[in-house]
This record gives sequence, structure tokens and C-alpha cells, in this order.
Amino acid sequence: MRFILLAFLIFPAFAEAQFLSEERLLARLKPGPIPEEIMSKRTVVLHTGSISNKDVATIHEGMVRAGIDAVAYFATDQILAGGDAEKAYNKYFNRREISCILFIQKRTSGFTAYLTLYNSKPDFVDAGQTAWSTSASTLSQLTNDIYRSALSAYQKKNLLINEVAETDLPVKIIEGSRSETFAYDLKVDNLAIPKFSDTVATRELSEIFKSYPLRYQLTDNSVAEKELRNKGFLYVLCVVHARGGIAKELLGYAVTQSESAFVSVTYPATEVQLKNIPADTEVYKFYVRHIDSGNVFLGTKWDADTNWQQALQNFIKGMKAEMKLN
Repeated sequence: MRFILLAFLIFPAFAEAQFLSEERLLARLKPGPIPEEIMSKRTVVLHTGSISNKDVATIHEGMVRAGIDAVAYFATDQILAGGDAEKAYNKYFNRREISCILFIQKRTSGFTAYLTLYNSKPDFVDAGQTAWSTSASTLSQLTNDIYRSALSAYQKKNLLINEVAETDLPVKIIEGSRSETFAYDLKVDNLAIPKFSDTVATRELSEIFKSYPLRYQLTDNSVAEKELRNKGFLYVLCVVHARGGIAKELLGYAVTQSESAFVSVTYPATEVQLKNIPADTEVYKFYVRHIDSGNVFLGTKWDADTNWQQALQNFIKGMKAEMKLN
């Protein structure tokens, strides 16, 4: 058994404070045996975004051969795109009775697989839980390693395995309605702004919100939304952080495979500008959600940007212009 210890990468303050990532998630794991449940219960496969559909077909062929019931395939950054995404995929995995997670990373040097249990919570794995890992230069070698190791450890009990990989499965992260407008009720209602764990990022957040002309309050990011509602907050600021195409799809925007870039409305100064951002570039997109109904207000323009500070300013400035606020 080979296990690669992943060091924490240096992320922008916002990403470090607010988001899970593939690297940070895997850094929680420690070496251990293949979970026994892998041969008798359902598994979800989470993979690097650069994994192609052809790669997925190769992986699934290996899973069928090994007796692993891989019932769904998702890009890891898709499920880790922010709080609303993580909650939605957590509910979906629980509904499908997922017991195990197979992470597959694609790097220039080859492929690495991690097999571990799913903790049934929105953070997917616990700190310190065990995982089995192996690496290979090709996917065929990787799936052969999984096949040999799984069958040598446990008896195959999964008998009804779908021969075709399930991909592109629709998982809604918006529970209520979506509106490509701003929430005009914010002229009277208080907006909750979750703080960051990082104090530097929180100070930066506070400074940016000095330009927000309506009622708001920075809140502890560990406070449940039910408690926020009890304190009188009707709306909460939310964000998606993912590759541009994934971010648009998660928020219900129409996306075609032929689109290689998206035009974003941005405010680097006082004047609005248009910015072309490649579809596979990670962006931040802010929006507001009504706590009771789950209704989401995305703003009138696609205003995502490559850093959270600019994306937040885009959202605030766009809102002020649309609602004619000083």
C-alpha cells in the first residue's frame, strides 16, 4: 500500500477560510486498509476536473471488474464549490445511500486513487480517518491495482453493478427559485455576511462592505442559518467557487460545450468593463439567498471574477447601479 502525504498548499485567504478543496480534503486522511464496505455497498467516484469521459469509462470498467458498485461520477471541484453545493451533494449522496468515496487524481506524473468511507456529512470525510491509496502511470494500471487489492482483501458481494458509468447527473444546489436580479427587499431587510476563519480576510471583507449602503452585519461563520433567522436575518450572502463552466451550471445558467470563455461584467474602478475569462479558469460568483424560502438572487449580470475581492465588489457595485443606490 502506498499513501501520499499531501502538504497544505498556499491558497488565497478566502479559499483557505471558506472552501474545502481536493488537496485539503485528502490531507485529512491517514494510511489505512481498503474499507470492507467497498465490496458490498455503494461508492461515489470524485475525480480531478481534467479526467475525460473516456477516462471515466476506463475507470468504470475497472470498478465493474473489481466488484465495486460505483453509482455516480463527479468532478471533485463541482461538489466542493461552496456551502450550498456541499450541502446539496451531501443530501444527494445520503439519498443514494453512498458508503464509500473513491478519489481519483490526474497529475502530469500519472494517477492516484484514494479509497475511504463517506462520513454522511457536508464535509464528506473526517479529519484523521483512514484511506487506502495507490498510484500508477496509467489508468489501466491504477484500476488493476485496485482490482487486485480489493479482491485479495474481501469477498465480492456487489452483484448488480451498472455496466455504464453514471455521469452528468443533475444535482440542484438551489432549493427555491432562481432570479437573475437583485433582492429589492434588502432595502429594508438585514443581510448576514459570514465571517472568515482567517482574520486578515475578515478585515478585508469588512473593508469592502463599507461601500454597501444597506443594512448588514458580519456574523460568525459557525452559526446555523436557523439561528441567523431567529436573530432577524432574512438573507445571507453566498458564493460559488469553481471553474467558470461548473459555476454557471451549478447556478442554473445555460452553458454549451462550445463555449471556451465567458464574458464577465467587472468594476476594476468606477466604470463597468467586460472581461473574457476562460471557461476552465476558477472564478468566484457571489449571490444572495433568502433563508426561509431558499430563493436565490444572482444579480442581473454574470459578474464572476478570478479573485474573491473583485467578484464581491462586482456584485455590490452592480447592485448599487441596478437599484440606484448611493
